[in-house]
Amino acid sequence: MRLLASLCALALVGSQAAWAQVELVDPDAPKPAPRAPPGKKPPLKAVDPDAEGDDAEPATGFPEGPDETADLPRGPVKGKPDAGVKAEKDKKPGPGKKDLFAEPEKAAPERTPPPAITTVQVTDADFAAGWAAWRHAVDAKDVKAEQAARRALVDLKERAGAQDVEVHAIGLLRAAAAAEAAGDSGAAVETAVTASELAPDLPAAWAGLARAYFEADPSEVRRYVSAYRQAVARTLEDPRYRRPLVADLAAVAIFALIGLTVAVVLVLFARRARYFFHDFHFLLPRAAARWQSAALAVLLLLVPIVFRMGVVPALLAIFAAAALYLSMKERVVAVVLIGALGFVPVLAEQVVQATAFADTPAEDLYRIERGGPGLGPLVDRYEALSQQDKVSFAERAVLGRYYARRGQVEQATRQLRQALAMRPDDVTVKVNLAVALFFGGDLENPRAILESTKDSRNALALFDLGRLYKRRLAVYGDTVASEVDKANAALAQARDLDGTLPPLGSEELKAPTTGNQYLRTVPLPAAELLALAQAPDVAARVHSQVTQLLLGDVPEGVAHFYPLVAALALLGFGLLGRSLEAARVCARCGRPVSRRDDPDVSPGSTMCTQCVNVFVKKNVVAAALKVRKQLEVARYESNVEKVAYGLGAVWSGMGHVFSGATVRGTVYGFLFCVGVVAVLLRDGVLRAPYEPLPVVVWLIPLGLFLVGLYALTLRGLRRRSS
Repeated sequence: MRLLASLCALALVGSQAAWAQVELVDPDAPKPAPRAPPGKKPPLKAVDPDAEGDDAEPATGFPEGPDETADLPRGPVKGKPDAGVKAEKDKKPGPGKKDLFAEPEKAAPERTPPPAITTVQVTDADFAAGWAAWRHAVDAKDVKAEQAARRALVDLKERAGAQDVEVHAIGLLRAAAAAEAAGDSGAAVETAVTASELAPDLPAAWAGLARAYFEADPSEVRRYVSAYRQAVARTLEDPRYRRPLVADLAAVAIFALIGLTVAVVLVLFARRARYFFHDFHFLLPRAAARWQSAALAVLLLLVPIVFRMGVVPALLAIFAAAALYLSMKERVVAVVLIGALGFVPVLAEQVVQATAFADTPAEDLYRIERGGPGLGPLVDRYEALSQQDKVSFAERAVLGRYYARRGQVEQATRQLRQALAMRPDDVTVKVNLAVALFFGGDLENPRAILESTKDSRNALALFDLGRLYKRRLAVYGDTVASEVDKANAALAQARDLDGTLPPLGSEELKAPTTGNQYLRTVPLPAAELLALAQAPDVAARVHSQVTQLLLGDVPEGVAHFYPLVAALALLGFGLLGRSLEAARVCARCGRPVSRRDDPDVSPGSTMCTQCVNVFVKKNVVAAALKVRKQLEVARYESNVEKVAYGLGAVWSGMGHVFSGATVRGTVYGFLFCVGVVAVLLRDGVLRAPYEPLPVVVWLIPLGLFLVGLYALTLRGLRRRSS
């Protein structure tokens, strides 16, 4: 019987051990800290100085352990009736026996869980309610409530993870302008500051803040200059502003080139028109009067304009009329300008393709990436397309990030998993998927995902990894003590890559209560968005219209090359002037030198017969005739100088072209034309979504540039004439 009882006891102990091996454990449950065995000093515990929650150890770094004197024997106590019982209780039981009088062990203190990180689902209704609260406070003229409502809007933006709340920011800027008009400069500045906080990446927000600073106190130059600097920087970063700016600059350059070419060719023709009409007269019968031959020549030159053949054919006709009488430098300048016009349609098409953004998928995704209110219909449309599998990688990545920031974990995980299936190695999607899984309460899979992105040197990926390690330390405690150094290293490396991230030990690294403030999602790279900014139909229409305007109705294959080819042909034609006995310019009086009406002139002479007799030969003409010829020469030189000054006053550089400094005049003329066209096109050819930079920001420097150039060219003309 005694043997049977022993076997039953062994079976009972073995069954308890077997059940202990199959006990289910929740992997996300907090893991208790290991206890030191009795009689031994507990080991030193790794402590995270930045640990979050209430589970930090005492200052000594050692955990509370059992009393080391619990196993010491206690003798009988004299004078007490229960001394014998006490001594009996203090005796250690023998092997295999249970001490019924031993004091029960102290239970390990329960670990206090860290504060929960909640995933807030922010909707457009929340933004509408916040805006309504602000409007109500403004209408009630409650200053404290108005300030609190503005701060609530900023907090709502942060909780929603939105990058810019542009609609409300523009509304606050208008309220700031109204406050300034009412004489309340302080309220105007405060409201404009809040607008810049709601939309820190919107150029209009910083421009409005600069205006509020200026109107409040114009002597505080540093404040509004700094705000304008931010506005310019955001303009160059935001494709909705940068691309229209590039389009405006390209349009200014194109219009300046067209205007310069027309002006230079017309000035060169005006400089040599007298000699063209002189030679053209000899092409008609002798009975024709000079006014008749001149009228016929003008009609021939107007044929391309009358029949709307285009700008280039008209310029080629004018250049052909003057080619025989121009210098080699003047011909080369005309050839370069006319030939460049042939490629303007191609340039215009490329500009449209490079600056297209509005009404493209890129603009829609850019708005969704901002994360502000009012995007519900747009998101629903792309969600429907994604369910039909009619979206690309970029659409899925943007939708996933939007859902994650709005707290819609299931939709975010679905979209990001599908995007990751398209590009398994994309760091942006990996980080955002890890964040979405973290919002769902998972601490294991996000760690593995983020650790796979460490080599990418992505600042936000390292920042999220460090923050995730911190969270795991707060939840699991000693079981993941080795992640203390990993967390600090990841956060430090993220800070080195991006100086805007909070440093170690800063208050920003304290555990907030919302997921969007704990981990940060990564925006889609700009190149991915801009790849969707395509408008081939618009570019094709622009190419067709510019070609029709400049080059006329010519076959597509030769349209861009025939201006250069024709101009080069006219350059060669101009070299035949001596062979064709074209009229030359008298170096003294400017009269045509031609053997057709002056048979006595020598073939290589640079002066007419009258000037040769007056200024070269002696005692050939009377003194009175000599004086009259000198007066004619002086009058000719004075007229050339007056015309040059007149042209220079109307268009800087054209006076130089008329007086013979063709290259310098062309450069001056182009710069002047750029400035004039920029002023005329001050509203731009493409509009920004919100208010652009004030015109005064660039109009004042442009005006100073034009005035300086104008004075420089007139001074050059004066020096040249003297």
